[in-house]
Amino acid sequence: MISKPSPVWAPQPYRKNFLKPIDFFARLVHFIDHLAPIWNNISMAMRGTFYVPLNLEEYTQNLGIQEVRGLKSFGPSGNPIRVVPEGDGPLVTSAYGDLKMAYQSNPKRPYILMEHGVGLSFPERAPGYAGGTGSRQYVSLFLAPNQAVASKTAKTYPNAAQAIIGTPKMDKWANMSRKKRDTPPTVCISFHWNGSRVCPEAGNAFEYYKDYVTNLKKHFHVIGHGHPKIIDELASFYKKNDIETLYSFDDVLSKADCYVNDTSSTLYEFACTGRPVVFLNAPWFRKDKYWGIRWWDYTDIGPQCDEPGNLVDCIKQALGDKTHFITAKRKMVTELYPFLGTSSTIAAKAIMDFVKGFQKEEPPTC
Repeated sequence: MISKPSPVWAPQPYRKNFLKPIDFFARLVHFIDHLAPIWNNISMAMRGTFYVPLNLEEYTQNLGIQEVRGLKSFGPSGNPIRVVPEGDGPLVTSAYGDLKMAYQSNPKRPYILMEHGVGLSFPERAPGYAGGTGSRQYVSLFLAPNQAVASKTAKTYPNAAQAIIGTPKMDKWANMSRKKRDTPPTVCISFHWNGSRVCPEAGNAFEYYKDYVTNLKKHFHVIGHGHPKIIDELASFYKKNDIETLYSFDDVLSKADCYVNDTSSTLYEFACTGRPVVFLNAPWFRKDKYWGIRWWDYTDIGPQCDEPGNLVDCIKQALGDKTHFITAKRKMVTELYPFLGTSSTIAAKAIMDFVKGFQKEEPPTC
């Protein structure tokens, strides 16, 4: 259900832009992954163009999106990330940088932002969901993954139009049969990018655990992953230590029996599949700060590792658990991943209903 927008935030009752098809825009693979399930549920009559960098056009087509247009890059060194979408109709994005770049190119078109991730934020520096104010002020409709995110947005933008839609990219995993556990178990070690300039908890635990990662190979089959902003650095580390690197989180979901991570929404996404997770804590993650989901409201869904020397035991505890974390995990899924399995259709309907609401208005007569 879409909350009623205020004239301060909503477009005017009649705007020609809303009569245009609905476009999507993503410059990086993981944002394409977030948006693709929604696109495929937008009616053919309302679809416009899915804009991506030219080098990701084939990747997007392989997701079943045929209305894709690869944009040529501009700027220093032909950076493929510096691209902007065309058109002036409604545009859906899932990244603040994409939103900002598109807005700077055309500030008049209506913008719809699907918040990505489970809702990690740091009130010490950001009054709303990750990013606080900034480019989010240009948004006509927010698509929130859960009530936690919607509530944070409401504090910063009390009059903003919102719809809670769940997490579309997890839909296909909702009813998928659980993979048979490998022997030895396959454990994925993963790290977030270092955002410690925001606050310590926005950083990662890589420096604290990196010398102990190879020890895991004595007990498990180990694979490596990481946030897109740090994966190239991690890939070099993994290669040096003879650990397979998985760039796609879908590959992690397909192969891993247990997921080990410091501070990322992927912890909760993996847990949605019913498989075990382990939290990596570092000394700079302050235990007296309470930022909500990861700090420390939903950290009872798996063991928390505070010392590198305890990592193997924590993984074994997670893999051997039959009941201890189950109740907490179910509560987490209910509260943070509403509509699991149907989020894509709900998100698409919210977008189309919002746009149709303005299409009903008649243009002024002269």
